[in-house]
Amino acid sequence: MATDGGDPKPTDALAGELWTVKKERIRRSSVHGKLPGWDLRSIIVKSGDDCRQEHLAVQLVAHFYDIYQEAGLPLWLRPYEVIVTSAYAALIETIPDTASIHSIKSRFPNILSLRDYYVAKYEENSPNFKLAQRNFVESMAGYSILSYLLQVKDRHNGNLLIDEEGHIIHIDFGFMLSNSPGGVNFESAPFKLTRELLEVMDSDAEGTPSEFFDYFKVLCIQGFLTCRKHAERVILLVEMLQDSGFPCFKGGTRTILNLRKRFHLSLTEEQCVSLVLSLISSSMDAWRTRQYDYYQRVLNGIL
Repeated sequence: MATDGGDPKPTDALAGELWTVKKERIRRSSVHGKLPGWDLRSIIVKSGDDCRQEHLAVQLVAHFYDIYQEAGLPLWLRPYEVIVTSAYAALIETIPDTASIHSIKSRFPNILSLRDYYVAKYEENSPNFKLAQRNFVESMAGYSILSYLLQVKDRHNGNLLIDEEGHIIHIDFGFMLSNSPGGVNFESAPFKLTRELLEVMDSDAEGTPSEFFDYFKVLCIQGFLTCRKHAERVILLVEMLQDSGFPCFKGGTRTILNLRKRFHLSLTEEQCVSLVLSLISSSMDAWRTRQYDYYQRVLNGIL
């Protein structure tokens, strides 16, 4: 929805109307709006998939978020609620004031990259633009470490959201730990770090140094070192459900063994710094990641 009734603009609310505005509008029109416990939540009803795995995933996201918060790190994640009603149905909280990267590109045909969108929405080099970049980097680092440790796959641009403040948010965790789309581990990079994601950090496919890309590296190092300290906590949560039959445990006992290996508990902190930098280098504009995005664009029209 455009604010002036014309064509939509990048500066408009991503969802057409800010959630706080919508919530207040509906509260005023509700006969129950004056009750002290009144609230409004946005959910979708999902069926046909084993939503119990999604519930496990969002629990893990919340655990990683708590780990970052307890350490006082600025790495950012957005946990959301999943209420499983049966093996193949659930109520899933939608995240207000967001749109997928695919939706943004579809809505604004003249915007060819994510950086183009940030420039159009926040005005390049303005304080708002710098704040949006910082929010993007802090959330990118948070999700990058999570994606590597949990081996989250199917990271096409329909599963990556951007919020009004510029954070990136991952949704839909149907493929993680040991299962992947088509049963083929095509997305072999440690995490998604394509050219257009690097460009928002003032870098490029070659990883040209910049203030925000350097900040991203520092946050990834800090995040990984912190998560290592809580490895047993994360592994235990996953291990408790290894006999659940969830698709993410198709690797059997290797699933937990490989999860433990990814924490690299035998390395020194200095060795971990080199490891994280190598993970970033391996992820930068990785060929397989680009080809997976191309496949999704050709087959499913995901931009």
